[in-house]
Amino acid sequence: MKRGSKKRGLSPVIASVLMIMLVLVLAAMIFLWARGFISEQIEKFGKPVDELCASIDFRVEKVGNELEIFNRGNVDIWYLDVKMFKGGDSEISKFDVAVNAGSAVREAITLVMDDGSEPDETIVYPAILGSVRGKSSNKAFTCNDVGVML
Repeated sequence: MKRGSKKRGLSPVIASVLMIMLVLVLAAMIFLWARGFISEQIEKFGKPVDELCASIDFRVEKVGNELEIFNRGNVDIWYLDVKMFKGGDSEISKFDVAVNAGSAVREAITLVMDDGSEPDETIVYPAILGSVRGKSSNKAFTCNDVGVML
């Protein structure tokens, strides 16, 4: 048997450095992938904003081509997201109608789909403004659990 083969492998130092680099690249990839699942924490009055959505008390009535919004709660509504359904299609429109707590607003709003037809069903969702935890910025949050059907 011949023992003096001329093949050589990687040194243990180079192999260790390559393994550490591989682990760091994998950790960075996992971090970037998982970052999409972790949302920013938005707060209002020191509480998470999704908890405040349960305390929103508002009513919407359609009067001709106007919407009358009554905010009977103690949380200001920043704007409205209106989801319209026609057949199997749906569209969401944002309407900049702010309604302070305890007040009412009447606003002329045209509820039409992109193709110009009237929707079969319409749901109005309130959006409230909160502050982003750890930052000095504000961000709106749509309360999808308290929608009102027209």
